[in-house]
Amino acid sequence: MGTDGAVDRPPRQHRLDEQHVSALSSGGGDAGTVTQLLTVERSWRLVQLRALLDVVDPDHDTGPLPSVRTAWDLLTEAERHDPAKVDDLLLHPQAGVWAGYTLRRLRGTARSAAPLWVDLGYLHALAAAAALRAGLDFGITVPVRDGFAVLPTLGAVPVPGAAEWDSTEVRGSAGHGVVGTPTGEVRVGGDGWQAIPRVRAQAGGHTLAVRLDCLDPFRNLRAPTPPRTLSEPEFDRWRDLLTQAWQLLVETSPALASPMTRGLFSVVPQPPAERFRTMSASAGDAFGSLIMSEPRDATELAVTLVHEFQHIKLGALLHLAPLHTGEPAQRLYAPWRDDPRPLGGLLQGVYAFAGITEFWRAVRHLATGDASTLAHFEFARWRRQVRTTLARIATLPQLTEVGRRLVAGLTATADRWHADHVPAQPLAAAHDAVADHRARWRLHHLRPPTEVVAAFTQDWTAGADRPDLPVIAPVLDADPGARGLDARAVLELWRLTDAAGFARLRQDPAAIGTRVTGANPADLDLVAGDREAARRGYLRDLAADSDRPGSWAGLGLVLAQVRPGPAADALRTRPELVRAVHRAVRRRGGDADPVELAAWVGPG
Repeated sequence: MGTDGAVDRPPRQHRLDEQHVSALSSGGGDAGTVTQLLTVERSWRLVQLRALLDVVDPDHDTGPLPSVRTAWDLLTEAERHDPAKVDDLLLHPQAGVWAGYTLRRLRGTARSAAPLWVDLGYLHALAAAAALRAGLDFGITVPVRDGFAVLPTLGAVPVPGAAEWDSTEVRGSAGHGVVGTPTGEVRVGGDGWQAIPRVRAQAGGHTLAVRLDCLDPFRNLRAPTPPRTLSEPEFDRWRDLLTQAWQLLVETSPALASPMTRGLFSVVPQPPAERFRTMSASAGDAFGSLIMSEPRDATELAVTLVHEFQHIKLGALLHLAPLHTGEPAQRLYAPWRDDPRPLGGLLQGVYAFAGITEFWRAVRHLATGDASTLAHFEFARWRRQVRTTLARIATLPQLTEVGRRLVAGLTATADRWHADHVPAQPLAAAHDAVADHRARWRLHHLRPPTEVVAAFTQDWTAGADRPDLPVIAPVLDADPGARGLDARAVLELWRLTDAAGFARLRQDPAAIGTRVTGANPADLDLVAGDREAARRGYLRDLAADSDRPGSWAGLGLVLAQVRPGPAADALRTRPELVRAVHRAVRRRGGDADPVELAAWVGPG
């Protein structure tokens, strides 16, 4: 924008200072890094707006609203009066989500039941908010969506009796505004107005100031969502947990906390998720915002802030340069996901989990008791997963020069973790969790070649030695029903942090799958240390249904603990082949003890 219309000029070219590129490439970056990224994001937002205006005619039909040109003129007038406040509004994360979504609608790649004018009308609401911030005298009609008129960053007002898609007038003078409703005007900030709550947390000289946004229709990152009111008890809980989480972050990981003071603006509360499976997300169009399920404690909130802010930083870097060109022939294993991932998704994931590993690495030194054991377990688990994933990505030819630099920087960070001591018990549990997730993933998503299965089946049935075949890689055949591949790791977290809760889970083993998705009673026995009961349980499961991925992987874990050897190795390194041969033998009317068959197949 600007006094002469900056969006009409070619966008600025941006370069990050070398020190900030190096910091971001290693997974870090300070408040100065984020300040530079914000400059990039402002330009990116202007490019989005320019693209939107290029697609839609300024005099496009906007239903009951004034023209797009009228809204744009009010926004530019506000910018002339108070550039700083309008800049701040343009960086509102939900404005970026709106621009991206509306562009997709205009280009036909997103669909909605709402009339197009309702989505275009978010520009009118932005213009009204900007005019109020700038203290202009103005009047403009804005959309009413799902019964609410929303002014971005400021709040919303219910409009009783409004149609599903409706409109109302906003007027302002000298910074004071009113919104029309059928029962009378509501003053912005007065009775009847629902402001977006804000939380301000301070610790060690660092201040985190965020909005808890349940009102903006574009807060959920992808498509419009009806507003809801954050109750007073909900707000109190979020405020208290944010304050505690911020204290923990600043005490343990000030280098991770510092950039958030400059670049985290909005947290979008969601309902609680399954325990130890936090739901959280961020998006490249929404720099500075994250959504997450209601946390159970400050540690869960702190690690989620780290997780999503890593995504936010990398998303901004991607607005400057791509990390890869094209995709590998098959999607890739991501040890923090149930599904195979594209390379871009895997890069985002490994960047986020590098930050998570740094967090747990630091927490170990201040935590005591069960909290210390938890931190050691999580550090050891993600240390191994991040390092292995980086080694795999580094071999891919699709990486750009920036992508290779990022992988090298993260690898150097991960190399520093290698010598860190972890006590034997959480270390062993973490390594089991790593092996278990990989085995389950293989069982869900990899299919051995038909000719290999046939050869193994023929030789087993004939009582011969296993066939000596050249190595043929299994084929990726993604299972869309894969869920809860980390089930045993989740049970381990229950055991480590809530002994009483874990004991209650054991009292009703038949219901465990409803409490921990992907878990079964034998998993409870294994995590509790009753390996023989777990072994019998897995074999019983396989006798009833030989296709169960969790039972094959669980059997491999038990054998690795009580009877290390070829059977355990096969069930860890190529369980999909063992299962496929077992299935084929049974289809022929034969019999195959799972352990004996696994030992015969061997690790390859």
